[in-house]
Amino acid sequence: MPEAAVVQQVSKHFNTGRRVDALVGVDLAVDEAELVVLLGRSGAGKSTLLSLIGGLDQPDSGTIRVGGQDVASLHGAELDRFRQRTIGWAFQSAGLLPLLTALENVWLPLTLMGRNEGEAITEARAVLRAVGLEERADHRAYELSGGEQHRVALARALAKAPLLLLADEPTAQLDSETARDITRLIRLAADSGTAVLFATHDRAVTEFADRVVTIEDGRVGASG
Repeated sequence: MPEAAVVQQVSKHFNTGRRVDALVGVDLAVDEAELVVLLGRSGAGKSTLLSLIGGLDQPDSGTIRVGGQDVASLHGAELDRFRQRTIGWAFQSAGLLPLLTALENVWLPLTLMGRNEGEAITEARAVLRAVGLEERADHRAYELSGGEQHRVALARALAKAPLLLLADEPTAQLDSETARDITRLIRLAADSGTAVLFATHDRAVTEFADRVVTIEDGRVGASG
């Protein structure tokens, strides 16, 4: 299976009055259509690693390649296109625009990628149907339950068919049943060909994984 993302000897530190080594010599690969769970407690380095892979920050050393692209070499418009077209995000917070409908929250970002409005609306309806929200498409975001908002956010991420979905504790604020529903949908995305790196502290998520990688104090352990 081709590799969607490859991280080699990546390190990152921050200065907060003292030096904090957030990541130390991290090696990690995620194949296409693979769901890798990155398991670790809060502060272990999970979010830092995802932000580097997603092009939101740069490592101090090491290389990151996503879809064959050297992420650190991308700048300006190239980096913007990479973030828009190659990477999908799922966060703890749904981050929807509350006065827009579920449908608008999904199709408007597609137009930023150059899709025409009619095509974007058609694709948005299809992906909302896939996450079980077709009948709620015309409800404003603030009218949706927390679980429904997270489904819309996931639909928004998946509508652009990203090569890699970066999920940063997307179930942390959800009840156990809703969390399982969201994780099942992410599992289905992987089964459909999207590579997924799912960062979490919740061991219940691991049952959906193809592979589990542990992270502690910025160091990635053996996968299994």
